[in-house]
Amino acid sequence: MVGSSAVNSSLSDMPAVYHVCYIDYRVRSPATLTASVLASAIDREHSLVAHNLRQIVSVFKRATSHSSAAACLEHLATIDPATQVVLFIDMPPREAEDPSQVAQDSLRGPRVLERIQKNSSLANRLFPVALVDDEEAEMEFYVELGAIDVIHRHMQETRIRGVLVQLYRDTRRRLASDASKAGWISGSVGTSIPAYDEEQLIESLFNVMFFDKTAPFPPAAASDEPAVTPVLITHERDAYLQSIIADWDFPVDKLTDNELTQCAYYIFQHSFTMPEVQHLILSPDGLRHFISVLRVSYQTTNPYHNFRHVVDVLQATFSFLLAMQVLPPYTKSTQPQQQESIQSESSLSRILDPVDALALLVTAMGHDVGHPGVTNAFLIASRSPLARIYSERSVLESFHCAAFCQILARYWPLMMEKNIKELIVDAVLSTDMALHFDYMQKFDSIPAQGDAVVTNDEMEKVRRKRLLCSMLIKCADISNVARRLDISKYWGTALGKEFEKMSDLEERLGLRSSALPTKDDKESGVALAKSQLFFITTFAGPLFDAVQHVVPELQYIATNIATNVEMWSSVVR
Repeated sequence: MVGSSAVNSSLSDMPAVYHVCYIDYRVRSPATLTASVLASAIDREHSLVAHNLRQIVSVFKRATSHSSAAACLEHLATIDPATQVVLFIDMPPREAEDPSQVAQDSLRGPRVLERIQKNSSLANRLFPVALVDDEEAEMEFYVELGAIDVIHRHMQETRIRGVLVQLYRDTRRRLASDASKAGWISGSVGTSIPAYDEEQLIESLFNVMFFDKTAPFPPAAASDEPAVTPVLITHERDAYLQSIIADWDFPVDKLTDNELTQCAYYIFQHSFTMPEVQHLILSPDGLRHFISVLRVSYQTTNPYHNFRHVVDVLQATFSFLLAMQVLPPYTKSTQPQQQESIQSESSLSRILDPVDALALLVTAMGHDVGHPGVTNAFLIASRSPLARIYSERSVLESFHCAAFCQILARYWPLMMEKNIKELIVDAVLSTDMALHFDYMQKFDSIPAQGDAVVTNDEMEKVRRKRLLCSMLIKCADISNVARRLDISKYWGTALGKEFEKMSDLEERLGLRSSALPTKDDKESGVALAKSQLFFITTFAGPLFDAVQHVVPELQYIATNIATNVEMWSSVVR
């Protein structure tokens, strides 16, 4: 495992680790530039060149300027061949290249990218960034040629820092890979799946997010699939796991990853008992394989958005569906279930069928696949390529959908049937909290009681079914605030740690840092209480209240929330 000091220092070391070159035919006096000599060195340079060099040096502290790619490559031949090099390359307009410039420099513009891509030794050490007039229009062309980013030729410090973010991620990924072959960033994935396959699987997912690449996922050859090692659990412990998977007090914080994997297996196995889904189910080995693939697709370095969170959301969804009687009764639990009353004739739960139930359980398992432990706001502020791919809208949720659909296509293709896939995608996208109040407004359009809850209009029935499925996943995703108090506290603390990690990264990257609680508030528990009360009163409370009005079987959740609000309020007072 990579030591925390090595990982934490990697960003601050970045200017020294990377050699930076600026290539522009307008450069009049090629030079090595630092802050101390910058003003005099760029005094006679073209105004655009002078501006760009000031921006580059402000971020990387040191850079060299060159009037041609050939001159730059000659310079690189004189430095340590192991040095990693960032190339900022001014690209001529593709529709109107100057013939005289082409004659003078055979590596002008796109040709230097083609040269790098064809030479594996160059590709492993050179990281080209294309400078263009229109980022959006030119991005696909230059990324296909191997550019790690495409930015406007009139460079801005914030965009250069966006490049630094990518280099930082690459450094951490390589440090972790070299040390332990444990996948993205650092640390051990902590599963029984062979390390080589873990790395291949996770890198395929994250290539899309961090490097604008489209590496094939899942692996093309069957022999490349992760092996499934049986989960070794004692008979007594196995019986215990089966007895708790339907309990609302599910102690997710006390279980190992292997035990969480087994719980997920038993939840799906129970859903497989429904006759209506027999055409969709996996074999026992196929199910274990599916869960194992998802398990390594979540990052153990994330305090909150990890495999434990996903199984918690799966179990909450399972509890909802049992209470709504969309799933058959679960008889192995040691606690009474929320199925004691007959399903209300006016409950919207009547609109769901067994296939919907299975689709919701599948959605719960994949709703955060590949989560990097940062927010949409962070990805947008750092100008992540992913943020631009999805036009800065529901960035993570869109990525989760794309990655999860690729996993399903390979490991559970039956779930890619059109109606099921659309339900899954809609539900995953609904977890974007930026859209929370939009969904609340849509849900308000459903009558709160009486026979009108379940309509005979087929189009309206489909709309309400999709909306209910989305709301159930939203409820499950934030259900930790409605769990038993010690479990709720565990999740609140974990989320706080993840925000602290992100805030630290924001500070290191020169981004505006998210506000964090004071040390006194943290130590006294006031900060956690305040954050829980804010989230409950603003989001979770109104959500669960709205859902219980059309699905009265879920009233037990609102009761738990009220109990937790009373406790958190006593801490703040």
